[in-house]
Amino acid sequence: MRKSVGELVKGRKTVIAKPGDSVLALCKRLRAANVGAAPVVKDGVLVGIFTERDLLKRVVAAGKNAKTLAVSKVMTKNPVTAIPRLTVLEGLGVMREHQCRHLPLVEDGKLLGIVSQRDIIHAILAMKEEEIEDLKQTLDLLPIEPGVG
Repeated sequence: MRKSVGELVKGRKTVIAKPGDSVLALCKRLRAANVGAAPVVKDGVLVGIFTERDLLKRVVAAGKNAKTLAVSKVMTKNPVTAIPRLTVLEGLGVMREHQCRHLPLVEDGKLLGIVSQRDIIHAILAMKEEEIEDLKQTLDLLPIEPGVG
């Protein structure tokens, strides 16, 4: 089965940030949702992404005050995006090529969600487990004579 990255976000709520949100408030929302990144949207358009890496490099290591700092000042602008019909393997390829761990899914200018490397790895693992189960069932159907190897 060829699963798309869009299938991974169906029915899932995405933590979305606004450019003016404080870094601290957003980090609390990310922690509550147990996710490591949030797309930043202004007037319905994706303008950036805020990730754990942005927090470490541009806030903590820079000694900035997360309570008063706006997300727009430290987000990654113009993030790499993908269309939802990419397969999970193609999505992983985009992440590897651009060295990113989170991939916002956009179609016709509309943000549909965000997938992480973890989401993709779990999907690939599930597909491989399904393949193994199919192979086991196929083996069970094969006539095997005793003593024939």
